[in-house]
Formats: sequence, structure tokens, C-alpha cells
Amino acid sequence: MQDLLGLTRRWLLNQNRTRLKVCLFVAVALLTLASSEAARGVTIPINLGPPGTLATDTTISFSDLNGTSLVGQNLSVDFVFTSSEFVRLFTVTTDFSVSMTLQTSSSSFVGFLQGTGYLSDSLGNALEAPETLGSASSSNGSMSVALFPTVGRPLDFYDVHFDLTFPTNPAVVTEGQFRLLGNTGPFGIGPGLPANIVPDTGSTAILLGLGFFGIILVTHCLDRNVRRHY
Repeated sequence: MQDLLGLTRRWLLNQNRTRLKVCLFVAVALLTLASSEAARGVTIPINLGPPGTLATDTTISFSDLNGTSLVGQNLSVDFVFTSSEFVRLFTVTTDFSVSMTLQTSSSSFVGFLQGTGYLSDSLGNALEAPETLGSASSSNGSMSVALFPTVGRPLDFYDVHFDLTFPTNPAVVTEGQFRLLGNTGPFGIGPGLPANIVPDTGSTAILLGLGFFGIILVTHCLDRNVRRHY
């Protein structure tokens, strides 16, 4: 009888251990699934407006990150241009930046966004190695990051990828803005664009030279006329 009770206890103990292992396996699987979902990040569609246009400063609002908490998390964000559009950087577009600004529910400093970013081609391939993002934060509860691509021009890009680390703060995101800024020359919204735009330094120098030569020639002629008169 005692042997039977002992066998029963051992059987029950083994059953409990098996159930515990199953529960642990399920928990790990769920955590792994959740992590993989989070790693996929967020894709935000961006409508650049009419194609075939040149611009130096374009800002587009988005709400895809509204409600995001600031808990020190990592998040990948892909800004994908809609309608098969793209941005073309010309040779003249030497100083160019892509930035994202997030307004939060706070009205004071919330900390800094940090991370890396890069531009992608039409197939989603990176056009350059990930660059460290510039970061700024304001006393009105907003925070910004900016990418300053160094890849050679001219080039077309279809996607902007950010790998971000959020600060820790009780606030949540309430608004977002995506901005393209060309400080030294225009960028284009394709298709329907010229293949390239180069700095007009050569023709400008020629025109200036001709202008100075013309002034000198006119002055010389006037001087000769005055001498003949007297």
C-alpha cells in the first residue's frame, strides 16, 4: 500500500513538473513573439505632394506615433513615401537634412531622443552606413532628431529609416512632424525631375567678368573722348 502511495506521489510530482515546463515554454514563446513584433517597428506613410516639383523646405505632419509612452524603449521607424514618389538630392544640394519632431503631452523638458538613421533606395536597401542622429529637446515638451546624409549626389531615396531610443518620462507623444530641409539648394520630389542641378559658379564668374570688362571699356572710351574734346 505504501509503495502504491509513493508511486502515486512521484507520478503527481512529475506531472506538476511537466506542467510547469509547459507553462515556462509558453511564457518564453509569448515573450519572444512580443519582442519580434516590437522589433518590426512602425512604418509611417508620407505624402510628399505633387511630383516634379523643387523645394527647399517641406514639413509634413503625422499621427502614427500618437499615444507612444516614453519608457526608455527602442523603436524602429520607417518613413515611406507614397505613390512611388522619391526625393532627389542634386549636386547643388550639399547641405541637406531629414528630421523628425515629436510633441509630447508635457510642457517642459522631457529628455532626448537618440539613435541612428539612413536613407534607402527603391528596394529598401540602405544607401549609406547608419549615421548617428543629431538630437535636440525643447522646454515646451518637444524633442527632435535629424539625419545629415553624407552619401554622394545626385541620388534618389524612397525611405528614411530611424532606429530610436526614447527617454524616460511620464509624458506621451501627441503629434509628429517630418521635415526635409535643403540649406544650399533645392531638392526634388520625383518623378518628373531634371537628372541633376549643379552649382552655377562658372557662368556667374563669366558674367561678372564680362560686366567688369564692359565697365572698364566704357570708362576708357569716355576718357579718350574727353581728351579729344579738349
